[in-house]
Amino acid sequence: MILFLIVLLPLGYVMVQIFTNYNEVHLYDETDEMASQYATLLAVIDDPDIELLVESMDRGETARKMVIIDQNGNVVEDSGIRGFHPSEHAALQGKAGRFTDPNDHQEYIYAGEQVQGDDIGEVIIFSPSDLMDQSAIQVQQALLLSGVGALLLAFGFTFIASREFSTPLQEMERAANQMARGDLDVEVPVKTKDELGSLSHSMNELARELKRYRGNRQAFFSDVSHELRTPLSYVQGYCDALKKELYQDETERQQFVDIIHEEAHRMNRLIHDLFELSRMEEERFPLDLELVHIGDVTKRATAKLATEAKKKNNTIKVDMEGKFPTIVADSFRLEQIFTNLLQNAVSYTENGHVWIEGSLKDGNIEVKISDTGRGIATEDLPYIFERFYRAEKSRSRDFGGTGLGLAIVKQLTELQYGSIQVESVPGKGTTFTLRFPEAKEGDE
Repeated sequence: MILFLIVLLPLGYVMVQIFTNYNEVHLYDETDEMASQYATLLAVIDDPDIELLVESMDRGETARKMVIIDQNGNVVEDSGIRGFHPSEHAALQGKAGRFTDPNDHQEYIYAGEQVQGDDIGEVIIFSPSDLMDQSAIQVQQALLLSGVGALLLAFGFTFIASREFSTPLQEMERAANQMARGDLDVEVPVKTKDELGSLSHSMNELARELKRYRGNRQAFFSDVSHELRTPLSYVQGYCDALKKELYQDETERQQFVDIIHEEAHRMNRLIHDLFELSRMEEERFPLDLELVHIGDVTKRATAKLATEAKKKNNTIKVDMEGKFPTIVADSFRLEQIFTNLLQNAVSYTENGHVWIEGSLKDGNIEVKISDTGRGIATEDLPYIFERFYRAEKSRSRDFGGTGLGLAIVKQLTELQYGSIQVESVPGKGTTFTLRFPEAKEGDE
């Protein structure tokens, strides 16, 4: 409102001044024109008619006054103007000025015009300077009324606009207070598509993300507790059996020791995987990025799994023919990705085949790892990259996994600018597709 007044008041003042100046100039022009008309008239009429003309103006039939001067500069007729001495004023043809009557202190604007005749030298017309004040007052009143109306209109608009702006902000404040108290079941109405609407949408997204984070955190603690409870129960049970010597012979005692060792190793791997995954998600995971030939990495990973694949009568075929461009990656972590995926493929396949196929598509190196294993159920596919999710729930421990392998694979892939997708047909096999952008000049 202050800004509106800062604009409105100077504008109104300027408009009043412009109109006042216009009135004054117009009055000068009108007075000069009348002087010219009367000079023409007086040049053709007789003396008695001149006296009647002057008397009619003196009787107040018009607000204007007249003074007639002879050839010697003396006043011969006037219509109520007193104290005007031509010699003291520039009352010549084409001249104009101001004169204040000493009797009533009325201010006049006058203009003189030469009369073409023998007796009359000049006629001077006087117009009261306040002749057009009434119109100026009317304009000022109109401007004042319009200004007050505009002020009220601006106040109403400002009030409505402020309510429109403040209401969503108040709703967001209430939602933020609810979220601060731990109540994440909030929904801020999104009524507009402007910045406030975008902010309301962001608040809703924040509430949903926090709710999801809380749920994930609770599920994480529950999953970790569950995953640690099983090996710990094994360790505790067999330790009690060894302590109480509840074994039949040395062979069974050694079997108890092996189980304890295996479960302790499982817990160690679980804690290690959790630590690595946590660092990846918090973006505190160091990578030694360099230019890597992906074919060399796949060869090393395949060599590690060759013996295990042979034990299960599986064959591993690698089709990475042709020279592939380098990618920007951590060679050790990239090998960890392929080793993990190949380990899963070999573990879930018996008497079958595992393929590694590479190709170059649209500036990306695409590597597919396929198997002819048991496959993954359709309803499990969206969740296999989540922590502790196992599609083989009933036989999960038979394969020795921690339930974090694919979650780590996904994080490592994305940290190295890649992406991973999975397709599977139950009973026929599974295909994981990895894509990494080829290195560009300057990536060194």
